[in-house]
Amino acid sequence: MPGRREDWFPTSVWSFDHPDAVPLNAVLLEHLRAEQSHDSIGLPGRSAVLGWHSSDHLHRRPPFAPLMAFIEECVREATSFALWDTARAEPQVTNCWAIINGRGASNVVHTHPMCLLSGVYYVQADAGCGNLFFLDPRPVATFAVAPVTGYTPWTFQKVNYQPTPGRLILFPAWLQHGVEPNLSDADRVAVSFNIGLKWRSPAA
Repeated sequence: MPGRREDWFPTSVWSFDHPDAVPLNAVLLEHLRAEQSHDSIGLPGRSAVLGWHSSDHLHRRPPFAPLMAFIEECVREATSFALWDTARAEPQVTNCWAIINGRGASNVVHTHPMCLLSGVYYVQADAGCGNLFFLDPRPVATFAVAPVTGYTPWTFQKVNYQPTPGRLILFPAWLQHGVEPNLSDADRVAVSFNIGLKWRSPAA
């Protein structure tokens, strides 16, 4: 007997490719190398394991303005799909930082509290540099698992994204994620950011 299926509580992960990433990434990489040389310690105690974490206000710096414009364009598409009421509250980048993972460096599983969306843009990423992965946000779904003949969005417990220079990944800030160890000989360089809301003043 045929039945009716309804799917609820979906989780969207967005991917966008910058149309002119090579010159943009060259500028970003030069700036980040200079900052790492100036501040070799960075911000400790974050998700990076053995990696370098920059200050978290890169979005205020002129060299990052073209990347911020791209981020804003991507966020507009995602929030439009999700029917955000931007007449009442405007999405905005609240903080932005870079992580440079050398060989063996990774990022522990974590979330980004006090924001709505988070994202990462890849500046430099060689094969084997460490995939971004997301975990099933429904913890009770792993209490008992049935055997399956194939995996689907309803049965995956972990999803991997291979970093690609010039690609931006956007996802809910509450979605648990981490980064696998960098097994390549080149640094994995990424710029991450959070999206919050700027509430608009009510009309007089």
